[in-house]
Amino acid sequence: MIAGDDPTPWNLLRDGTIVRIERSVTDEVTVWIDVPYLRARFPDGGTLFRFRLAECSEVTYTPFDEPPITELAAIESSEPSIAFASREGDAIVVAGSAGTLRVRYAGLALELDTGTAVSLEDLALRSHG
Repeated sequence: MIAGDDPTPWNLLRDGTIVRIERSVTDEVTVWIDVPYLRARFPDGGTLFRFRLAECSEVTYTPFDEPPITELAAIESSEPSIAFASREGDAIVVAGSAGTLRVRYAGLALELDTGTAVSLEDLALRSHG
């Protein structure tokens, strides 16, 4: 599990697009991210990356010049892009081409959409390869 104050996994998926967001019956939020060129470097037939955000207490997307959105389906339909991420207090702020996503969570599990866990080190190696 990657600490909730580490923006590294978001930065490694720069140029990605968030295509799906779901909250489980617990406080876990799952985010599916599409980064085709990078996902193709994992030869298992899948197409997306998945972040499982444990103890997620905030997901807010603020499109430029518009009010903040907290409803997950509305955020998903906006398809936020990922340009870069940084830590702001106890939250991660992900800047994109049309707005910013603010997430607050205790830890992040990085997986492929096929369910295979991926280490931060492996993702970093493949993102530069």
